[in-house]
Amino acid sequence: MCEFLSGIFVQVTKYIVLLVSQENKMFSAVILSVLVAAALASEGAQWKYGETGYGPKDWKKVAAHCSESAQSPINIETSTVNKDSNLKGLRFTCDNKNGMVSGVLVNNGHAPTLAINKPQGTATLTGGPLGDNVYRLQQLHFHFGCDDDKGSEHTVNGEAYFGELHLVTYNTKYPNFATSADKPDGLAVIGVFLQEDDDAGEPSVSLRALSRAMSMIEEAGAHVIMRAFLYDLVPQLRDLSKTSFYSYKGSLTTPPCYQSVNWIVLKKPIAAGERVFEAMRDLHDHEEHSMCNNFRPSRPLNGRTVSEYSG
Repeated sequence: MCEFLSGIFVQVTKYIVLLVSQENKMFSAVILSVLVAAALASEGAQWKYGETGYGPKDWKKVAAHCSESAQSPINIETSTVNKDSNLKGLRFTCDNKNGMVSGVLVNNGHAPTLAINKPQGTATLTGGPLGDNVYRLQQLHFHFGCDDDKGSEHTVNGEAYFGELHLVTYNTKYPNFATSADKPDGLAVIGVFLQEDDDAGEPSVSLRALSRAMSMIEEAGAHVIMRAFLYDLVPQLRDLSKTSFYSYKGSLTTPPCYQSVNWIVLKKPIAAGERVFEAMRDLHDHEEHSMCNNFRPSRPLNGRTVSEYSG
């Protein structure tokens, strides 16, 4: 059964030819969305992770927003969170029963990113801290460490997880992701911790499929076409009303660091075994170094409220 599912979850081709034809219009649209996202992320001088050469400490030289007061990620102190029952009603809805999406998995030199091809499946997020606004899924990507004791962008009581998955959505009151990216209510991101231990269980078929696809995009700039099933990847998405999460107002965690993100950080991690992290750590950045430790250190809370909903 696993072998059969693997064939469904990953349908890969090594190269994509961008021809203006009926057959590949959907691939052209996906590549365009990847390029738009990359342009936003690389605004200004070339930025990177690490201590030197426009690393996180110097991102303010890349984009002025990176030095503003409501930046992400943060350390979540559970003793000071605001327990808010009004956050209930958060809903993540896919346009097909399996939560299937397809698109292009890209090594952009900073993170493995799946840009969603919306005609081939999409999802929306609404309710809870988002109110009546409807946000549409644009892409998902991963942050992870070189070692097992770090990798997530958000931390809880000072403790990091091995990695963190981000599902990036944009407010449909705006015509597209690029237009919404710098608006105060423009984006909402679901953060999901990745954990490797007996309590988290076995990695999902979708996550294992994604990690196998990553083995085909080890070089920066490489990409493959694939499918993923969101309800298998993150089972909590089936019913967020029963899922505990933290919520706060923050920013993109890479330049240009727009303070446009409503963050929803799920409390329960998903399982990711050692093979998944090995596949991630084999990815290379533009300088041909391992892409691991692609996380921004925690930023000051600066008086912001972090709310908690216990599903």
